[in-house]
Amino acid sequence: MQLFSSKKPAYQSTEAIFRSAPMSLVQFYVTMELARDLVFTLGNLGQVHFRDLNSNLTPFQRTFVTELRNIDVVEMNLTFLFSMMVKYSTFKGDPFANLVADESPLPTASEMEEIREKVTAFHDKIKHLDDSHSSLDLKKYKYLENRHVINTVHNFHKSSLVPSQRDTNEEFRQFEIEDDEEALLNEGRHSDSFDLDRPAMHESSIEGASMFNSICGVIAREKVPILRKILWRTLRGNLYFNDIPIDEPLPASLDRPSDLTQKNVFIIYIHGDYLRDRVRRIISSLEGHIYDNTGGGAGGRLETINELNAKIEDLSNVLESTRNHLITELLIFQEKYTDWYYLVKRERAIFEILNRFDEDSTRRCLVGEGWIPRSEIDNIRKALKNLVRAKTASTGNSLAMNQEITLSTDTLNNSGGPAPLSSNTLFAVGNEDGHADIGSDDDNENDDQDFNFVAVLNELATSRTPPTYHKTNKFTQGFQSIVDTYGIATYQEVNPGLATIITFPFMFAIMFGDLGHGFIVLLMSLYFVKNERHFDSMRRMDEILSMAYSGRYIMLLMGAFSIFTGLLYNDIFSKSMTIFNSTWKWEFPEDFEPSLNTSVALVATRKGQGTYPIGIDWAWHGAENGLLFTNSYKMKMSVLMGYIHMTYSYMFSLVNYRFFNSRVDIIGNFIPGLIFMQSIFGYLALTIIYKWCVDWFGTGRQPPGLLNTLINMFLAPGKIEEPLYSGQKFVQVVLVLLALACVPWLLLYKPMVLRKENLRAKELGYSDVHSQLNHTLQLQEEEEALMQNGEVNAETPGLHPDDEVDLLNQNFSFPNDIEPMVGNSAHGGDEEGFNLMDVVIHQVIHTIEFCLNCVSHTASYLRLWALSLAHAQLSSVLWTMTLQNAFGATGTTGIIMTFFLFAMWFTLTLCILVMMEGTSAMLHSLRLHWVEAMSKFFEGEGYAFEPFTFKDIEL
Repeated sequence: MQLFSSKKPAYQSTEAIFRSAPMSLVQFYVTMELARDLVFTLGNLGQVHFRDLNSNLTPFQRTFVTELRNIDVVEMNLTFLFSMMVKYSTFKGDPFANLVADESPLPTASEMEEIREKVTAFHDKIKHLDDSHSSLDLKKYKYLENRHVINTVHNFHKSSLVPSQRDTNEEFRQFEIEDDEEALLNEGRHSDSFDLDRPAMHESSIEGASMFNSICGVIAREKVPILRKILWRTLRGNLYFNDIPIDEPLPASLDRPSDLTQKNVFIIYIHGDYLRDRVRRIISSLEGHIYDNTGGGAGGRLETINELNAKIEDLSNVLESTRNHLITELLIFQEKYTDWYYLVKRERAIFEILNRFDEDSTRRCLVGEGWIPRSEIDNIRKALKNLVRAKTASTGNSLAMNQEITLSTDTLNNSGGPAPLSSNTLFAVGNEDGHADIGSDDDNENDDQDFNFVAVLNELATSRTPPTYHKTNKFTQGFQSIVDTYGIATYQEVNPGLATIITFPFMFAIMFGDLGHGFIVLLMSLYFVKNERHFDSMRRMDEILSMAYSGRYIMLLMGAFSIFTGLLYNDIFSKSMTIFNSTWKWEFPEDFEPSLNTSVALVATRKGQGTYPIGIDWAWHGAENGLLFTNSYKMKMSVLMGYIHMTYSYMFSLVNYRFFNSRVDIIGNFIPGLIFMQSIFGYLALTIIYKWCVDWFGTGRQPPGLLNTLINMFLAPGKIEEPLYSGQKFVQVVLVLLALACVPWLLLYKPMVLRKENLRAKELGYSDVHSQLNHTLQLQEEEEALMQNGEVNAETPGLHPDDEVDLLNQNFSFPNDIEPMVGNSAHGGDEEGFNLMDVVIHQVIHTIEFCLNCVSHTASYLRLWALSLAHAQLSSVLWTMTLQNAFGATGTTGIIMTFFLFAMWFTLTLCILVMMEGTSAMLHSLRLHWVEAMSKFFEGEGYAFEPFTFKDIEL
């Protein structure tokens, strides 16, 4: 990596964790016959981020809309068949556990058509069986309803003949008349009305009345009060209404046999054909059903019931046979369902990618573009070469792999490729090096051959911004997702995810410093790590479980670091550990008697000049001034951690400026910003360390307050109330002057230099400085590409570098490609040109933000101290309020108290201290990385590399 090199850096390493992988824009030329196989091969590799060259077209204007419509039909049939398997409960376990189609080769178009026909045949057959089953089931329910109605009417007439039974049977309820309504059947109201409250009534008269005046049927139970009210007010009381509930649920409607509900049988007595018609219409409007076969005598009803029973029995047998046949067909289909479903989904993904290609209908050729990591270009070329070989061998085509394919200039232009210089450019499928060969005019006789399988890959030079791609594994993926959630890194800038692997769990551990709690987190993460195979096989996971599992390695490091900081704090479940001998000794009075339980103020004295080996001395635990000591210790530690974290993050900006060859940013932003930060907060960090290193009691001096020292450093630079060291006054004055001098430096240097360079570019004939920079970079890219192609031509017999095709034409664009030409941020491109006022405003905002953030961000790291203190105190309170109370009792009472109080303490520890406090500490650590650290160097203006892969197919 050179400091101010004018050339674009060469990318030799294939690693892509410190910064994103170098990407190349490639172009695919493929014939129609091979296009589907090409996309299948690239989908298996999973290394191509395809661009949409038809973004200006609607989905119905694209090339393969017919194929996608056919796939839509197949997917609809599969969805219906899946619903049938769910409806009839034929699934047992995960249906995709035995999936093998993901490892099988790509089926041919005829095989996919055969699958479509088989799915359609299964769909038609099972749909016919299901419709038959539903219609038979509905007919059976209709007969069951009819039987309920006849039984109810029969029982009603039987109860009407016996007054005592009629009065005592609660099943047959008379219509209750409201206070403001009069009953039709009151004594003396109408001579021709039916009064069923009379004690004795001849069966012949009742059945005669029911034959001519009764309406019987069923209606939903919740609609009975509505029907009763409507009929009473519509007929003005000229009716008799009775309803009896049915215990068995029945279909809510004849159109919805699967929607069961509770229903009632109703019996209505009226007289007159006109009223009967009105009642029938009212019942129909409320989705009630009337049965007209309830008339006649008791013998006729019994005969009707026998007929219904016979029909129901026959229908039950037919239903059982139909259901068994249906389940058998579903089980046969279920064996192929998972593979067919996957194949159809994969076929859809292939054609959706093909719809992003531009079509050259004259040569039956498709042209596509995509981003590929540079390290994978050779592998993809070899894969295409093997694809054409295999396809040619399987079809018996006489095409040799090194034979040259003619693509004329017009063809390339029409198909979306750059315009070549020569009029008869020949592209080969591939040579041994994996590169496209370029022929001469001597092979024009090959133009008349019918070549069905051609696949060419060209690497293009472009000014478009490549996607950002960081190589990750199962360990680094969780940490990278933390950064990507905030923003995708700009192409080729430093990736914060690498440093986050250490800093994120360590910042968490500072706030969560407890050896016991850290051990619990470590055990949870080890459980997920040990059972990775089990969790990876789960296709459906709860959202919270999925988040915990995906962050298992983050939890692993958080637990390990928490154990380390807990050892430093000497804290395990709010208690201290006496691992080493204390350096303090408690002095007891001479007349002190422990048995008297008297409160005595004890004083600790130092033993020798040694220090505790590691962490905080356990003698501080329980001391009256222990909280003051730990507060001071953790507060200063938080400031030091914040200074270190922000300083090394700020150093990443220098790495970015050097990589992008931005001299003006190094001199105009990095150097003054570094001086400003170190003059104030670097000095504060040094004073903290110096104060820790001085034996103030040995010198007999009172240690000065560092906060007042920092405030007086700016308010009264020449005044020192409590000196920390000799020469402090001069040092602080110099540091203040340096910090003040950096402000105009930040404000003025970069705008002035850019203005000077812009004027120089205009003198050279460019529109502005950005136009000159883009032109220089384009020349460098073309020179590198020509050198690479020159080496290839030198190895190819009969070729010369002067015959090279111009594959770097920047002026060509596909007619339906409306993606904007975004300037590469790594090159400092700006499509809008140079504007001095924009630069000045941007620099003013940057200066103000940087100076204020140095203060606010340093203070923000005090959350490390605050949350660490809160966690320790909450843990101590929980111990005191629960488990400590169990140690005084003895016997059976003590055992019971210990058991329940331990259960309470452990449960609250998991729920409150580990889960809630742990989540809080994790979020605060996340904020420290997103805001305080990443703002020092991270732009986050890129977009993610999303390669086309079949692994993304959702099952």
